[in-house]
Amino acid sequence: MKSYKIDGTHEVIFSRDMTIAELLDTDYHLLSILERLGIELPFGDMTVGQMCDRYGMSSALFLQICRIYATSDEEVSTDELRTEDLTTLIKFLRSSHHYYLDVILPRIEAGIESVLQYCDLRQQLLLRRFYTDYEAEVREHLQYEDDTMFPYLEALVSGKQPEPEMIEHYLDNHTDICEKIDDMKSIIIKYLPERCSIHQRCDLLYDVYAMREDLARHTLLETDLMAPLALMAHKR
Repeated sequence: MKSYKIDGTHEVIFSRDMTIAELLDTDYHLLSILERLGIELPFGDMTVGQMCDRYGMSSALFLQICRIYATSDEEVSTDELRTEDLTTLIKFLRSSHHYYLDVILPRIEAGIESVLQYCDLRQQLLLRRFYTDYEAEVREHLQYEDDTMFPYLEALVSGKQPEPEMIEHYLDNHTDICEKIDDMKSIIIKYLPERCSIHQRCDLLYDVYAMREDLARHTLLETDLMAPLALMAHKR
């Protein structure tokens, strides 16, 4: 069984037999996965396999999501997954959308508003417009998935056979919403006035980095797990 590097040094094997406590000790950020899947603590000494059985989800899918979020390894495999796993995956992706729209984006917006007082008028207009444009782009991207892509996949799982070209069109037109957040990060690091509080600047950057990192993993789930499973379902 393959081991994965955590923080570049510590190696861990993700398995059904590890306890939830052991899983979270590898990377506390994995708490967000439990939250997005509606999984409640505490677990005592329950194993990953027992937890997945209780919640009716595939441990192979759950562990694959954990590997993507806890390691830098981008080798994603669907070998142990089934088309039925799309149901749990869609639930996770939808919950991630709520996190972006209802939690992290409002925090970033509040952080930007807190630093604008230190900026001149030109900087204020630039940063506010940049954020507004980025938020609109993210909302449009996520709304398409919520309103079009996910219902299409749910129909597929239920046994219907919608147009197979849909998933290919999705992949061909799947935009990268990480690029602009990199630009926002650069603006905050390089161009905010020195009189801007270091605490406010760092708090804002923590949120920007967190969203950038989460979006990158979210994209990997969509392109390397969701899309292959959808294509697999079409071939049933």
